[in-house]
Amino acid sequence: MPLKGPTMKTIFSFVVGVTFNACAATVACVADDVIKVQVQELPVQLQVGYAVRAIDINADGRLDVAIVDSKRVLWLENPTWAAHVIYETPDAKFDNVCFAPHDINGDGRVDLALGSDWQANNSDSGGAVGWLEHTESGPWKYREIATEPTTHRMNWIDIAGTGKPQLVVAPLKGRGSRAPGFEQTPLRLLTFEPGSNPTDETWVRRVLTDQLHVMHNFEVTDLDDDGKSDLITASYEGVNWMRFNNSVANASKVTIKHIGSGQLEAPPKRGSSEIRRGKLSDGRNYIATIEPWHGDKVVVYIAPENWQKQTELWPRFILDEEIAWGHAIAIANLDDDADQELVIGVRDDTSDRHRCGVRVYDPLEAASGKWNRQIIDAGGVAVEDLVIADLDSDGDQDIIAVGRATHNAKIYWNQ
Repeated sequence: MPLKGPTMKTIFSFVVGVTFNACAATVACVADDVIKVQVQELPVQLQVGYAVRAIDINADGRLDVAIVDSKRVLWLENPTWAAHVIYETPDAKFDNVCFAPHDINGDGRVDLALGSDWQANNSDSGGAVGWLEHTESGPWKYREIATEPTTHRMNWIDIAGTGKPQLVVAPLKGRGSRAPGFEQTPLRLLTFEPGSNPTDETWVRRVLTDQLHVMHNFEVTDLDDDGKSDLITASYEGVNWMRFNNSVANASKVTIKHIGSGQLEAPPKRGSSEIRRGKLSDGRNYIATIEPWHGDKVVVYIAPENWQKQTELWPRFILDEEIAWGHAIAIANLDDDADQELVIGVRDDTSDRHRCGVRVYDPLEAASGKWNRQIIDAGGVAVEDLVIADLDSDGDQDIIAVGRATHNAKIYWNQ
């Protein structure tokens, strides 16, 4: 089913006659685990753990666990994990959904950009973009920036390399789009740039692109390792790489390259959902996704040689089809080998055998699609989001997961 809206060939590089490269992968369940973990349940009860980050909130040199819950934002203080609620709206009709840390007002304390008024199926209104100003004591001060229907993901990116990043905001759906596929109109991927007085001045809004449909997530990275920040996006169009030429003054400064097919079926079973970039032992990039949108497949794309100058899509490998609603990805080196491991959060149970929780995939022969899968704490967290960080400064990367149906948060300490 073709997507409606702007003609895709005007923004992506395709080669006529190139065949979609879908490779069957082998997931090996070997005796040796990728990592040994110690599980710790954190002392918090969540409604919906929409988002989690590891942030040093109190500037004591230790990473704390910050969580966006449906009607509050809180952080758990390392190492006691005492909970501090910094913002709550118990009477709000709709939920908070995403956040992104940055010292917005330049006072030396971390603030939080916040996406709220989450209305997943309302593409006409709602979707608040704001920020929480870090106060010395008591609740943080909420300050409004703008609204954009279905605001869903956000992060900071220093496009111009000036040390003054902009806030990238990705709505899930295009304004005015409708069920079941929400493919009728493209979304607007936006940046908001704070001025010298972000508290009182209007933030400058720009549209990075209005060519994509149903974007579930994106990542700020440096895919070509040229020292400049760029984006990779997961949408109905699959995987795309977005470069900026050090400016967002106008749309011509943004270049989009199509590198991963996504699932090629009719909406809503189309494209890619979650997305992260990793590195293999030979230095090549791989990109991991959940496919299709809110999908049932763990997929990796392996960069071909000289991929920056090539027009063919990256080879696609399906690692796992035994999941229901994959909803988070993180990538890190968990076992001190030369590869970065892939960590997936599964939100729902497929069956009594295939449960929600955390899964780790270790590249064995990545170019042949062979990875080792380790299932951690099956059923322990109905993962809505997860993050990887070294919480105890021992040099090992730990996994923090927050749940929806399980209403909990856990640390998986890397042993």
